[in-house]
Amino acid sequence: MRRSLMPSVFLFLAAAALASAAASSTLQSLSDEFARIAERVKPSVVSVSTANEAILVNPYDLYRGRPSRFERREVPRGMGSGIVVEGGYILTNHHVIEGADTITVKLADGRKLTAKVIGADAQVDLAILKVETKEHLAPAALGDSEKARVGDWVVAVGNPFGLEQSVTAGIISAKGRSEVGIADYADFIQTDAAINPGNSGGPLVDLEGRVIGVNTAILSRSGGYQGIGFAIPINMARSIMKGLLTEGKIRRGYLGLHIQEMTPEIAGVLGVGPGKGVLVAHVEAGSPAARAGLQARDVILRYAGSEVDDARRLSSLIKTTPVGQEVEVAVLRERQEKVFRVKLAAAPSQALAEEAMGMQVVALNPSAARDLGLPANFQGALVAQVTPRGRAARAGLREGDVIVGINRQAIRNAKDCEDAISALPSGSRALVQVIREGQRLFAVLSMR
Repeated sequence: MRRSLMPSVFLFLAAAALASAAASSTLQSLSDEFARIAERVKPSVVSVSTANEAILVNPYDLYRGRPSRFERREVPRGMGSGIVVEGGYILTNHHVIEGADTITVKLADGRKLTAKVIGADAQVDLAILKVETKEHLAPAALGDSEKARVGDWVVAVGNPFGLEQSVTAGIISAKGRSEVGIADYADFIQTDAAINPGNSGGPLVDLEGRVIGVNTAILSRSGGYQGIGFAIPINMARSIMKGLLTEGKIRRGYLGLHIQEMTPEIAGVLGVGPGKGVLVAHVEAGSPAARAGLQARDVILRYAGSEVDDARRLSSLIKTTPVGQEVEVAVLRERQEKVFRVKLAAAPSQALAEEAMGMQVVALNPSAARDLGLPANFQGALVAQVTPRGRAARAGLREGDVIVGINRQAIRNAKDCEDAISALPSGSRALVQVIREGQRLFAVLSMR
């Protein structure tokens, strides 16, 4: 009996040895793949450091009544990462360079170069830098974030805590994240690859070494890595970058739709499955959506091939689609699916101005003027609403302010204000004059 068990034991041990060898070979192959990706991507990843200019005054001079001696000094402000792309441009996050007086880029080979901001989109949290050099810069290969799948392996490269060229790995945890409070227009890729302060602006790449996202933020209670990081899809970043480089300004896509979230009650009435679609509440007359045939009560199921079940994400997708591009919109109408082709137009100047400023301006009518202690015929644009943490809020503008000038241009009404803001170049600063509680004040509005 004992002898009869020996062949079985031998076969079991042999099978176990083969399985162990196969597992070891698979792990070694994956390890080799990660090493190959790192070698391919690292030359295209840069460190970005920023500084502000400070003027130091000798306090003893002030105390003794002597003429003050001023000393200009650069004070380090922050650091992040960047991705070299075609044309010698560098893609990074807007929050990495926001408010900086000087920007320095350190390449993978150790060279340090001064960079300037070519364009920025604060609502998406992207910025484009340019460095002047005659030497070659290695551009990263850009992939297709739409093809990335939940569960795919990914690699993050960057400058966490100043540790240059750091490489971490993980998987795509989710796609289409929008309600995370990071950017106004969001369609984030979520990953568990370690992302820490300093990784912002660096690439998230697939197993082919192609960039599928721009690492942007983490969700953390400690301020450090806790397994939840977010990256801007490279398809969205590429679209924003193309617009800024070709036109020098931000042009938002516009369909003329007013949309809202689906509730279980509305879904039941319209015959929509739970958790599916976004409801069209209103279609503006003469808009691209109206011309294409979309109607109120339509339930949008897919936009440009992407399934949608979140109104904020759909709004982000529309506004970051290039103007003039034609997309397919699949809707459910009267329990039947229909597909429409819609060509996006540019958002009206009022919407762009409000978005750019982070505030809403309205006409200053005689009644409102009198309430503010101004003559009934006073001219200006009344600030009706200020978005928290928006550009206007950061500039110190408040609800109830009356804007009377922007960069030496007189502002007589809301349209003047909208036109003046729409004409401001990306990355510039504007001097805004307001009347507040009977006093004339200036504020600096940054378009970076």
